[in-house]
Amino acid sequence: MSEVNFYLKDPKKEGDTPIYLKFLYNGKILKYYIGQSIDKNKWNANKQRVKNNKLTTADGKRYLNDLLDNLAKECMIAYNEALKDGIPAPETLREKLVAFVNQNDNQDKKNKITFFGLIERFAKNEIKHKGMDKSVNTIKSYVTTQAHLKDFAKKESEYSRGLDFEDINLDFYYKYVSFLKSKNLGQNTISKNIQIIKVFMSEAVDLGYTENMKFKHKKFAVSRVDTDAVYLTDDELTTLYKHDFSKDKKLEAVRDLFIFGCFVGLRFSDYSTIKPENIVTIEGDCFIKQITQKTGELVIIPCNPVVMEIFEKYKNNPNRLPRAISNQKFNEYIKDACKEAGLKEIGRLATAPKLELWETISSHTARRSFATNLYLDGFPTIDIMKVTGHRTEKAFMKYIRVSKLDTAMRMSKHIKNNWNLKLLKLTA
Repeated sequence: MSEVNFYLKDPKKEGDTPIYLKFLYNGKILKYYIGQSIDKNKWNANKQRVKNNKLTTADGKRYLNDLLDNLAKECMIAYNEALKDGIPAPETLREKLVAFVNQNDNQDKKNKITFFGLIERFAKNEIKHKGMDKSVNTIKSYVTTQAHLKDFAKKESEYSRGLDFEDINLDFYYKYVSFLKSKNLGQNTISKNIQIIKVFMSEAVDLGYTENMKFKHKKFAVSRVDTDAVYLTDDELTTLYKHDFSKDKKLEAVRDLFIFGCFVGLRFSDYSTIKPENIVTIEGDCFIKQITQKTGELVIIPCNPVVMEIFEKYKNNPNRLPRAISNQKFNEYIKDACKEAGLKEIGRLATAPKLELWETISSHTARRSFATNLYLDGFPTIDIMKVTGHRTEKAFMKYIRVSKLDTAMRMSKHIKNNWNLKLLKLTA
């Protein structure tokens, strides 16, 4: 009776030696190396199987003994089917076994999640954070990083086959950072890019797609640098708000929406998309109640008299605010509005001291002005952070723009407010 057997190529050799299948039938011999090797001490010659049933193939995708069982079964199936047309040649059976192995390998490749495959899941918002969708801006950052990585893989010949999880190591890091710098990306943009790659890899480890932890190396990071930005003081906001733009309704609308942002502290993506249902009345007072796009957090912000004036001015609009425009256009027009209002102080931006104040203004200046002015007024930092979304006071202090003069003036105000009380205590 024909029987399939398995042997080691060199059973006396120290270290791993190849395993082969041997099939004797009708005076013919099929000898087929299965593509796996094993140490002789792990092999049971009598049973022609691995001693440890949990030992896997070299790629770790299946148990080695299961592979041997399946190959033996497939060999007999191929033999019995071929007998219908006469005794098959060994080469015919070999082709059947090769096709069987390749079929399984191709299926493994088809089912395998690749590095870019995982990134695509991020880009499609399939990967959630505590069950919640990622924000639109976060998804955009994933897509941008994905594009940079694909460009990098095309440029670097060693990654022409495509980046995979095992490629993400320090060598990749050094080359990738150099590539990003060659595209004239800023330090903080590169830092964010590397941070996102670490997010991808952390998820890959959690999902069991890889055991590669080299992205955790302390060198696998790019330090952020403090960005230079300005805020508008209460006096400057008053100057801007009181300026007559009646001859330019476009700039007037942009100015009004900017001032609104300065007093509610939201990001442009939030304060430019306020809906009627976000304006609520609680115990007779008006509030903005909104879930922020970036963090998904609920914020409730009181409306001061200026905000109420803007609501009244645009009461015929559904959301009682000027019609929103793109962020790019907004940034262009708010500079024009600030220039016309006379905000031309020079030297406010340390990194570009020759610029006039109006040239440094953008949609985000509104949020920064909100946080900085409240801080200088002595409002509790922890309460401001509930609106800005900063989780640590250290991060908040980097965000606001407080100069040494601001600090001195704030201290002077504190002294004036409290000195009489201290004198009474000292002379009592």
